[in-house]
Amino acid sequence: MHVTRLALTNFRNYPECSADISAGRTILIGENAQGKTNFLEAIELISTGKASRASCELDLIKEGCDYMKVELSFTARGSDETITLVVRKAPKEKRRTVEKQLQINGLTQSSTRGLRGRLVAVSFKSEDLYLLRGGPKNRREWIDTILETLRPAYRDLSSNYQKVVTQRNRLLKSIAEKGRITVTDQDQMKVWDIQLARFGAAIIRQRIDLLGELLPAAEKYQQHISGQRESLNVEYKLSAQEKSSPDELDDSQEEEGQMTVPLDQMRQPDEQVLVQSLLRILREKRGEEIARKQTVVGPHRDDIELTLNGRSAVDFASQGQQRSLVLALKLAELERVSQMLTEPPVLLLDDVLAELDLGRQGLLMSLVGETMQTLITTTHVDGFRPEWLAGAQFLHVQNGTVVPSQQPCAV
Repeated sequence: MHVTRLALTNFRNYPECSADISAGRTILIGENAQGKTNFLEAIELISTGKASRASCELDLIKEGCDYMKVELSFTARGSDETITLVVRKAPKEKRRTVEKQLQINGLTQSSTRGLRGRLVAVSFKSEDLYLLRGGPKNRREWIDTILETLRPAYRDLSSNYQKVVTQRNRLLKSIAEKGRITVTDQDQMKVWDIQLARFGAAIIRQRIDLLGELLPAAEKYQQHISGQRESLNVEYKLSAQEKSSPDELDDSQEEEGQMTVPLDQMRQPDEQVLVQSLLRILREKRGEEIARKQTVVGPHRDDIELTLNGRSAVDFASQGQQRSLVLALKLAELERVSQMLTEPPVLLLDDVLAELDLGRQGLLMSLVGETMQTLITTTHVDGFRPEWLAGAQFLHVQNGTVVPSQQPCAV
């Protein structure tokens, strides 16, 4: 699959622009803060239906404008498709902040769910370092995004789980404010506990299954990058959060979980065992949850622990080791996604290629080959392997405009 054309109107810093995109490698070059990352973000938005860099969808609308539009044309599974997404500021009298209109091949859609799986993109960006430097939320979002890409039904499962957590939190808050728990409250809590445990166990099972699929490739790449000096291992942590204040929990203050599950001991976890484990922990944490007025047990608080030579990569790995480990994880993701599709995904490299030495660039190129469309943003091409530049399309990005160029523009 490959993108053929992208048109933007009032998107981020783009007033209006369009660009035809080569099926091979395209290098977007320009100074910082000119719109290179925004260009890739628009493609990722159509691919996933999510704006990962925006705190809210209003952020996507150019300042001073009332709406934005992204129109993306691409080829996938032998068919040409065009997707148009319009996001408008909602009238002040409405509760929603934005109104969205989505069309797929000219047909209006009721939601963005239909976007999943149409155009599959794998992105490498500097923010990926937060897989290690950030809190558990970053690692959960990473694995959940891959699952939503490979198994579209996972998004509905995750949505159902979040709805249960929301309803359960309302009940916990009500109990805390009353200062006592009634028989009716106990009955309702039992219902929500069972649903949380069932949906939560299904999420945990799928996360562990995918980690088991990713780990062999990640281990292979980590050993290659480190010259066989570093061994990677992954464990899944079923967490119950600890925090001294009953205020909203903060990922940065998560501590040891209730159970740590080595993947080699849980390649095929029994989902019913997970259900019973969650129910047990929920009972043990009942008083704490009422005091905090929120659910502190479940996959929305779990973590993925990464170790190098038996030591936590989060706590003990150097900056260089962390960068290498993130690259190994992302390469494993790219390999797995490519294996699951009938055609290669689109690869988005946002300001990372120039930071890789020639050996790591070669490792990445060995996966990309000639058939995978790759879009690369950079401020310069110094240090690029010649193979990345050979036959590439160059687009010069400046202040929200995109201009084709026959060669890298000096910046």
